[in-house]
Amino acid sequence: MFRRPSEPAPGECTRVRGADGRRRLWGSVRAGGDRLCCRKPVRRLFGLLLLSAVLLGADSGQAVEPHHSFDEIVSGNGYSVVGFNTADSGRRMDAYMEHPYRFPDSQSQTRDLCYDAYFGLRVGSQSGWLTEQPIDEAGYEQKTGFISVRQHVGDLDCTTVLWAPLGMDGPGAVLMLEVHNGAGTASQPVTLYSIHNFHLGSGAPDSGSDSERIQWTSGMFVETGPSGLSLAAVPVPAATHHAASPNNPYPVVSAGGDLVDTDDSGTMEDAVSGFQWDVGSIGPDQVVRVAVLFGHANHQDQAALLTRLSTYVQGKQPMDLHTQDVLDWAGWLTEPPAGLSPEEKQLWTQSEVILRMAQVREPGRGFGQILASLPPGNWNIAWVRDMCYAAVALARSGHPQEAWDALTFMLNADSGHYQEQVGHPYLISVTRYFGNGAEESDSNENGPNIEFDGFGLFLWALDEVLTDWPEVPWTSFWPSVRDQVADVLVALVDPATGLIKPDSSIWEVHWNGQQKHYAYTSLAAANGLCAAAHLALAAGDQDRADLYQQTSLQIRQALVDRCTDEHGVLAQSYEELTDQTGYLDAAVVEALNWGLLDPEGRVANATLDRLVTGLRPASGRGFYRNDDGGWYDSQEWVFVDLRSALAFHLAGRSAVATDLLHWVTDQSSLNYDLVSELYDASSADYQGEAPMVGFGAGAFILAAGAVAADRQPEPSCGAYASESDAGLDGSVAGDGGARDGAVEDDGGSDGSTGGGGGGGGCSCHAEGGPGGLAWWMLAALMWMALIRRRGGRRERREGDER
Repeated sequence: MFRRPSEPAPGECTRVRGADGRRRLWGSVRAGGDRLCCRKPVRRLFGLLLLSAVLLGADSGQAVEPHHSFDEIVSGNGYSVVGFNTADSGRRMDAYMEHPYRFPDSQSQTRDLCYDAYFGLRVGSQSGWLTEQPIDEAGYEQKTGFISVRQHVGDLDCTTVLWAPLGMDGPGAVLMLEVHNGAGTASQPVTLYSIHNFHLGSGAPDSGSDSERIQWTSGMFVETGPSGLSLAAVPVPAATHHAASPNNPYPVVSAGGDLVDTDDSGTMEDAVSGFQWDVGSIGPDQVVRVAVLFGHANHQDQAALLTRLSTYVQGKQPMDLHTQDVLDWAGWLTEPPAGLSPEEKQLWTQSEVILRMAQVREPGRGFGQILASLPPGNWNIAWVRDMCYAAVALARSGHPQEAWDALTFMLNADSGHYQEQVGHPYLISVTRYFGNGAEESDSNENGPNIEFDGFGLFLWALDEVLTDWPEVPWTSFWPSVRDQVADVLVALVDPATGLIKPDSSIWEVHWNGQQKHYAYTSLAAANGLCAAAHLALAAGDQDRADLYQQTSLQIRQALVDRCTDEHGVLAQSYEELTDQTGYLDAAVVEALNWGLLDPEGRVANATLDRLVTGLRPASGRGFYRNDDGGWYDSQEWVFVDLRSALAFHLAGRSAVATDLLHWVTDQSSLNYDLVSELYDASSADYQGEAPMVGFGAGAFILAAGAVAADRQPEPSCGAYASESDAGLDGSVAGDGGARDGAVEDDGGSDGSTGGGGGGGGCSCHAEGGPGGLAWWMLAALMWMALIRRRGGRRERREGDER
């Protein structure tokens, strides 16, 4: 019924108004997936690398380009999470989570209460819903958690804005419609509508629509049902009409009519409600706004809910609600570091936003936990590992209070229920937590996940927070941290290998014979014990500081002595190396990132070279997480890309590091600045869960910040491990960033993982390579890229970022 807006010409740049209070979008994507404005995702450095590939005889068209493949934008306030679906089949609010986390406790799941909600309008005699109109662009408003979606109806510019309000101490959402008349003449009379279909029936995690009832009270609709919840919808400003089933607003608006005032739907199946605002003619360049505020509570707390919502909106217009949160975001966000590109700065800021929105603010034991993903990602669960990376990112980006809140959540949580497997009383969960702060270890046919790496990661995060915020009141926790975290790690050292005893580790292989001496766990322990030595010194405990430092140095030496192959490649686990099965694992790059091994040493170079030749997906981008096989392992892991980018930077391979960062930045930029868990191994479409938090937003901040600051290698605990016993036969493969320039065929380009086992894995150079002139040209190109990006590698200096 509405006409489709004119499309911009191919390559034409669409700009967003900034005058007269009109908002600029941050991370917006135009219909069709184009980036605003006129963004060029293929960078100068990538062009050099592509030319290098041509010189080497590679297929220059093999690498997948950045593109749009994700259609959900989310907002959260620590109490609830809301989502807007931008796909052609969506164009509506389609998520309103009862809690931010997935599991409140061992007996229940968080429910998504929203089927859908959206706006419609009538202009003159023409009427319809905005779900029928194409989206011109969508994304986050600049430097906020506001979801903004632009559409056109004739000359009217219609922007739907959805957010979970930070200024509300409780769960809620604001759905606002802004209509701007861009014509030079006044519009015909305009009527605005909203429709809201929430499900408060039985069942979880998707509540049913059975036995619902909607009633008009105190100027708002209140819906109840078998869920035991009350959900209120408040029109802002007051509506001209309020309708509810059986007077369903949907067919009325489609037919161009007025809503029928309804005060009680009665108990029925799938009850819906809606509002109507008669706003009249809109003058040239004028803006009209209406909004609906949603909130919910347990049914017995309905009176308190109505009071909370009424107080929040009292005397406010829609833009007042909007401005309140804009100021909150402006006062919280920090300035991105110098040295980032405009796109990286944008992703940095949006990553800060994601970190904040993923931290639970509900009072009680669950306060402060940081989720591994936000919905629609299913990992909206507080994993120790993800939370530690997120906490370090918060501390380094200028938010130590939020980082400390995450750590105190773990310190105060109900843990220690797997002492039989750990062998000692312990403080930090072996896997993750329920929303109420109780320890959880997910189990399958192979038993629970028992992960010792979280102990070391927690110590690292605690030391990082204290470095950025030394005033934090941590000493009262030190006895527990000392006895039930640091001492436990010392006790977990296996005397037979010098490594941490077998566990489930970072990729969660479960227990019951699946556990191994994983390198990542030992790396996390060595890093964490070095941090514990700092903490012990600060607490005045010299003996413990000496013990932790000595144990850290012994573990990192055992990694070199026990977990490197004859070429010096650091293996995933002692067992896989011993058995000569596939033992490549990108998680071992943390040996470089945490200062345990010399990033410019033999083990680092051999390991980085082998990851490139053995863990590249068919897309030609990024890395698998390991060579274990199976769908999940054999996708591109964005967390791995980001941690590898930092490792390559520290190893002096800046071209590789910046290429990885640019790839993730460009992909995220075309997908609302949300970082995914995985990219499809062939197409690089978003896969897994998104948006990721510690493994996404946090990992980007850590990598981009270090590269922008030109962070230099620095040994933790004062020394790198000795590599005198790490075997190298000189035939390691290069990756274009290697100092010897030796580039081997990508063993994973056809989808195979190119495992590191069998005959030692790091076999020699590809046959039939290009001649010497091409190699010299490649070296020259790499050198120019390195100089252009970093201005030459600077000397190591005191006081660099840790």
